[in-house]
Amino acid sequence: MTPVTEVRGVGTTIGRALVQGGYKTAEDLAKATPDALIDIPGIGERSAPGLIAAAKLVVPSDGASSNPTGRGKKRHKPAGSQTLATRAQVKTARKAAEKKAAAKQAEAEAKAKKKAKAKSKADKAAKKKKEMEAAISKAREKVKAKTKTKKGKKNNEKTGNKSKKEKKKKKKAKK
Repeated sequence: MTPVTEVRGVGTTIGRALVQGGYKTAEDLAKATPDALIDIPGIGERSAPGLIAAAKLVVPSDGASSNPTGRGKKRHKPAGSQTLATRAQVKTARKAAEKKAAAKQAEAEAKAKKKAKAKSKADKAAKKKKEMEAAISKAREKVKAKTKTKKGKKNNEKTGNKSKKEKKKKKKAKK
């Protein structure tokens, strides 16, 4: 088991934060996801994939001990002595993680935009429905008013009652 502080890019402060977050060994860190590491103070979206890639470089892939001879501790190499291949691997891992995060963010934005569009469409349909109901109600009232006046005229004709207008016309005609 390799201590987490043996990983390139992990100093004492980040090492303590990782241990408090449950990542006590480089093996634990190598198995972590960038999303899980972002929750740890001092580790951001850009550094998380790099730390995971660096931990994977420290951890042997065949599951054997990182110090097979048992002679002394494996020393952490300074940043300047890192091989070109290791730098390329870390850079590739970081770019892949950034690309994945960007795709995730774009997907979330598209989903939010789609939801807003659907809400707008529903609001517009509700408004149109309300307007149509008001127009129908107004038309019904108009029809009721017309039928009342027609019934009133018919009743007057049957009973012999005349409206005020008819009475005035009759008086003017007599004069």
